[in-house]
Amino acid sequence: MEQHPRRQELLRLTTPMTWLGTRGARREGFDALGYAIDMVATAARQAGGMLTAPGLSLGGSAVPLDGDTHWLEAADPVEQEVLCNLLRRHSPLLIAIAGRGSFVRGGRRDRIGSRWLADSHEHLAARFLASVTERHLYRVQAELRRRDGISHLDRMDVAPVMGNGSVLVRCLDAQTSLAETRAHVLLLSALALRARSMVKEGRREGPVSQRLLEENRARAISDGLRAGMVEDKRPRERERERERERDRDRGRREHQVRDAPPDERKIPARQAVRALLDDLVPEFSRLDATPEEILPLLCLVELPGGQPLRAQDLLTRSAGNGQALPEAVRTALTDSRPGGLLLDAVLAEYPGSGQLMLNVWREALESGLSLRARRDHDRPPARSGSRPDQRRRGRAGDRRGRPAGPSKGGKQQ
Repeated sequence: MEQHPRRQELLRLTTPMTWLGTRGARREGFDALGYAIDMVATAARQAGGMLTAPGLSLGGSAVPLDGDTHWLEAADPVEQEVLCNLLRRHSPLLIAIAGRGSFVRGGRRDRIGSRWLADSHEHLAARFLASVTERHLYRVQAELRRRDGISHLDRMDVAPVMGNGSVLVRCLDAQTSLAETRAHVLLLSALALRARSMVKEGRREGPVSQRLLEENRARAISDGLRAGMVEDKRPRERERERERERDRDRGRREHQVRDAPPDERKIPARQAVRALLDDLVPEFSRLDATPEEILPLLCLVELPGGQPLRAQDLLTRSAGNGQALPEAVRTALTDSRPGGLLLDAVLAEYPGSGQLMLNVWREALESGLSLRARRDHDRPPARSGSRPDQRRRGRAGDRRGRPAGPSKGGKQQ
């Protein structure tokens, strides 16, 4: 525990690098973290103060804003580079997931995506890194100094830590519950596992347009999950999309209004987050994650009615019902159960659909297959289109007596 270096009214709790790849390890780690926060709350009360969370104002004080900082360890420089670029690509979605507005007791809740990043002058969108060698990183620093007046890599949303091989993630808003922090740790760990798999398969994360990234980032900061994200498509994929569009429009009238170009279409942030969570099911499964642990992520995209639910919303209800807000804050920040108070709220408000959602995701995590992979796995095999006489001729060879060669599909006839 230490005082925030730039915000005297904030305390910062820092934990050492800890392995959180199993349920038992996460249970021990977050139980210890919840106990430490509870001790701070007790000490604050004894000193005549109150513990609050960033984004919440108690007793008419100014709203404190800050973020949760995460470090992810990489096995080697190649994995560090891939992880930096993978997190960079998903950083707008990470901002939309963790972004929070401010809340003043008795006042209206802020509807902005991320009040902290909107008011911050110490954050830059991450840059694509072709290498994480010191020579290359010094060049990146020099470019940031020349163009933006900032010479420190750790001012970016995602940055490599020089010297120890880890990756710094600093674009997530500080949360009002331990359960949400746990879910964010699992999400970042799943992306780290994805980067490790990419390196083992000899793949790299390609560059994303900086302009496109910064536009999506600005939308996420402003509108959060309500934002529309422009899809990133590689040049070849864009060209294939244009060809398909031309084929579809060939028989249409010339004056018909056409949709936006394929590379400028927007998809809702909630839809993109849902796709990301489904895509990471294999990694969540390798982490032995439970649906209760990732429930704060599911509450953003899976609840009936399409309205996201966060722990801050529960605190707002507590204040509106006349309950003691400081006690509600303390409970949310120290409850180390998977799902925490959000789990109780979901099962109470959605007794049928909430449990069904948990069961569906439990089956997915146990199978280790994404929804698309499960559909392909359950799809019946396609019937062969060839006729029996064609198959007989293929096995007999051609008329000149030579054995038939491999077909276009690569199979021997």
